[in-house]
Amino acid sequence: MFRQDVIKRILVDALYYISLMNKVNLYAFVIMPNHIHVIIQCPQDFPPKDWARAFKAGTSRLIVRQYQVKSNLAALDALRAMVLRPEKQEHKVWEDDYLAKGISTPAFLEQKLIYIHNNPVQPHWQLVEAPEDYFWSSARYYLQGEPALIPLKDARELLV
Repeated sequence: MFRQDVIKRILVDALYYISLMNKVNLYAFVIMPNHIHVIIQCPQDFPPKDWARAFKAGTSRLIVRQYQVKSNLAALDALRAMVLRPEKQEHKVWEDDYLAKGISTPAFLEQKLIYIHNNPVQPHWQLVEAPEDYFWSSARYYLQGEPALIPLKDARELLV
């Protein structure tokens, strides 16, 4: 689903837009071929479920539009096949649920940073040799001190 760079760019731009609108603090991310991981901090009036809903709705429209513009009929057919209630929607990009884990300790935050940045090097993915080599991630920011694709809040400040 998210194998094309143009689709990954849609997702990264959406992460940036939400952080730019000051809805959330974005600390880390990785865009994988069929899912994403983020570490975010949501304000009280915009909980993770609202963030997920806004992110999924906005990116779904843009992804479907991209496939339509490029006449990617195979992708559009695949998105149609995922729809459970055709009377309510034509395409389905995201699963209905999401997994959010509250981060309450510095150790858990560090564990999650390592986990998401190591995702692209896992044996079942093997997208790159080293986490910092994966372009669609914040790993280079944390591991090499290079600018991330989009502005981030530094999670290391939460570890002290």
